Amino acid sequence: MNTPRLFLLLVVAAAAFGAGIFLGRSWPRAFAVSSRPISDSTDLDIRSLLGLQRQLAASLAPLDSVALDSIMADDMRAINAGDQVLDKAAALKMLRDLSGTLQRVADDSITVRRYGDVAVMTLRETVTMRGATGATVGRLRMTELWLKRDGRWRAVASHATGIP
Repeated sequence: MNTPRLFLLLVVAAAAFGAGIFLGRSWPRAFAVSSRPISDSTDLDIRSLLGLQRQLAASLAPLDSVALDSIMADDMRAINAGDQVLDKAAALKMLRDLSGTLQRVADDSITVRRYGDVAVMTLRETVTMRGATGATVGRLRMTELWLKRDGRWRAVASHATGIP
C-alpha cells in the first residue's frame, strides 16, 4: 500500500474513533486477558469453573440438555477422541445417540489456569458405557477453553485424547 493511501486510511480510522467517542458510542469491549495465570483454588472464578465442570460431567450421562445448553457456548467447537470436529448441535446429537449407552462420566486431575476472562482447563475423564457384553470403561485426557461473556463462564472449545 502506498504512503498517501495508508495515511488516508489512518485519518479515516482516527476520525471514526473520535466520532464514536464524541457521539457517546464505545467500541466493543475486548475480553480482559492477562498474561499471568491465576490458578489459586480460592479464586471465585476458579471455584465457579470447577463447579461448572462438575455440573457438565454430571449432565452428560443422563443427557440433561438444559444444563448442557447453559454451560456450552452456542459457538462451541469440540474435537472428540475419534478426531471428529463437532459444533454444539452436533455434540448434543452425538450425546442423544448415546442415550442409554452412556452410563457415567467422572472427572479428576482437574487444573484451571485463568487469564482474566479466559480459562484453560485440563482434566482426566473416565467414561462408563453399557454394551452388549457389559460395561466398558474408557479414559480421556481433555483440554477445555472457557470464556467469560456477560458475567457468565461458558465452555467454548474442547479437545479429547484417548488414554490407552
